[in-house]
Amino acid sequence: MKHTEEKILELIKKVLKDLFKDLYKESDIEQVVYNGNKELIRGENTGKNHPCWVAIIKSLFDSVDFLVISDEAGEPLYIQGKYTTSEIEKDQEGNYYRKEN
Repeated sequence: MKHTEEKILELIKKVLKDLFKDLYKESDIEQVVYNGNKELIRGENTGKNHPCWVAIIKSLFDSVDFLVISDEAGEPLYIQGKYTTSEIEKDQEGNYYRKEN
């Protein structure tokens, strides 16, 4: 494990604020867990196992989203909702956004 839960939690808050603007509340973060061998479902490493942090986030209609963050890079990989999964990228100003497919 390269990153601490505290550091990852700070990153999660920034990513959620960037992605959801005013809709995000800190209380929406239900849990943060480390998974040292998670199979990725998006991006260039799809299907490969990777050490990740997964944030479980309250979503609309009593659902949850999963924000997956690479432990190696310390950056978000994708956010998985009930019906969609979007890769996350960072712009030149350091703001996170959903990558267009």
